[in-house]
Amino acid sequence: MVREIIAYKDYYCDFMAKLSEKEQMKIRRALLLFSDTERIPAHFIKYIEDGVYEFRVTYGNNEFRIFFIYDGDKLVILFNAFRKKTQKTPRKEIELAKRLKKEYYEDKEQNL
Repeated sequence: MVREIIAYKDYYCDFMAKLSEKEQMKIRRALLLFSDTERIPAHFIKYIEDGVYEFRVTYGNNEFRIFFIYDGDKLVILFNAFRKKTQKTPRKEIELAKRLKKEYYEDKEQNL
């Protein structure tokens, strides 16, 4: 395994629970590729801002986005996710990801 991928809080899991089984499988396969491959193709990942990235998955006419951060070289932390319906990523989703990143590092520091 190249990377370990974990979800922080319930945002990612709640999002996945709303998807069809086929959509869930597509996202899981893409994340498995991300965890097992040293160099992931560039079209899967986009830097957003403030250390937050977007993992991109397409299934049919649907675009899915999962926000994440890298914690070191081997750990990827998933935050919120959404089904993209417009060209522009909603600002509220980016702000939520940034808030979750801050909470994640605060929780991590408290548990040291």
